[in-house]
Amino acid sequence: MHSTALADVPWLLFFPGLAGVQDEAGLAALRAASTQRFPLGTKIVRPGDPCHSFILLARGVLRVSEVGENGREIALYRVRAGELCVLTLTNLLAATTYSAGAVADEEVEVVMIPAPKFQEALARSDAFRTFVISTLSRRMGEVLALLDQVAFQRLDLRLACLLGQLFGQNQSEPIEVTHHALAQELGSTREVISRILKEFEIMGCIRLRRGMIELLSPETLSRLTRIAAV
Repeated sequence: MHSTALADVPWLLFFPGLAGVQDEAGLAALRAASTQRFPLGTKIVRPGDPCHSFILLARGVLRVSEVGENGREIALYRVRAGELCVLTLTNLLAATTYSAGAVADEEVEVVMIPAPKFQEALARSDAFRTFVISTLSRRMGEVLALLDQVAFQRLDLRLACLLGQLFGQNQSEPIEVTHHALAQELGSTREVISRILKEFEIMGCIRLRRGMIELLSPETLSRLTRIAAV
């Protein structure tokens, strides 16, 4: 249960990890936060922008991605409801501008704590600092796993794993996704992804439709994802 001292901060219901904040600095930071809703596709953070706030996500999903020198975009991770945005955390700690961008994957409700209040809470509130550090540790593990995939797994196997996840989330029903979106997710190009998808179609694994992909053989796709897991 949240302390009665936080009864006037309703968005905290989405962040049970902050329930233990009862000190003055932590409470001041939480009460200083503002919330705002953004529709699907909104660019919440742009590379090169200054970081003025510590961001948490109360509802929806944010996709954090980076564009390389070759112009390719790769999704680094997603921020989901009840999580903090590590991108804003690292930029606040380093006092730098944003190195990556964040886009709303669906309608989102964002919680923003002003940078000065965040810095004071991080320095003086044990409970607030514990929440931040534990989340950062978990995210670092996910980013390292992504780097391992990019460095050591074949692109076709990574694509098979991604399709497996998407079909799983959609209960094996056809998924609405473009080849460009898949390429962004995997840090590749639309042309390369289209070629691999065509190979999957020839194998009888999927059927390609405009803006959609239909699963024909869960067994074939499962075999590919098991290869990637070895």
